[in-house]
Amino acid sequence: MKLVNTLPFRPDISIFLFPNGLKKILALFFISGFIAFNSSCSRLDEAENIALEIWHNGSPLDCNAFESHQQIWSIQQLAFFMSNVTLSGESPAYQPQLSSTPWQTENVVLIQPYLADCDTPSEDEGETTHNNQASSESLKTNNYLQFATPVDLDSAEQLSFSLAVPFALNHQNPLLQASPLNLPSMFWSWRSGHKFFRLDMQGPSKNWVFHLGSVGCSAVSTMRSPQEECVQPNRVSFQLDKKHNGAKLVMHLDRLMANTSMQNSGSCLFHSDQQSCTILMSNLKNQDVFEWH
Repeated sequence: MKLVNTLPFRPDISIFLFPNGLKKILALFFISGFIAFNSSCSRLDEAENIALEIWHNGSPLDCNAFESHQQIWSIQQLAFFMSNVTLSGESPAYQPQLSSTPWQTENVVLIQPYLADCDTPSEDEGETTHNNQASSESLKTNNYLQFATPVDLDSAEQLSFSLAVPFALNHQNPLLQASPLNLPSMFWSWRSGHKFFRLDMQGPSKNWVFHLGSVGCSAVSTMRSPQEECVQPNRVSFQLDKKHNGAKLVMHLDRLMANTSMQNSGSCLFHSDQQSCTILMSNLKNQDVFEWH
């Protein structure tokens, strides 16, 4: 009897399949799996952003209040500019291009981390309220340094940046600049430029603030740009060695405020010769306020 609708018998196929053919098939599966595994690993090494976390006393700060100097302090605003972001490692150092978003230009990013109200509703009040709050807060906050194209963090060993706005961008007309350089809350004046770092906190009976920016800027008026660098540029540069996989940048709030009095007189606005400004600047430069994890 002749069988129909069957594959024709070919000796060359039979030799491939039996008896050594099975080994060849297994080898092909192994090679394909190995290639797929390596490809997936390389994709995981390429990151689209670096997340930022605020820590206090060695652990992430989950909400906008913490205890310091036997007082409960609530954070009213915490924001800072980063510029000249550079990665270095096995390959030559380079500046990855940043995504153009309301929080970033090609060279400057404004970080304004999300810190929830410590009196958030309990879970049994429903997830809808929480999700709506998170959605609305996401429009006011930015926890990420976002890259225009994925970067290889696995081969990067050091992250460098300036806590500042570059001089060429710092004193332009804020009404004509792109976001985030047009935000009034992070601007002093046309002559003085932007606040590079802003921290406003409320205690039980007092406030404490730290506003960092350039001072001693000379111009014909507050509505004009200086033609040369200010007497105190107050741009702080960081070179951070990678501690883990480089997926997040940590700012230690307690290290920033170390040795400060936390009284009204301990605030720093660079309006005069304030001792607190000297302490805070020293902390930024010497206390490992930022770490790259």
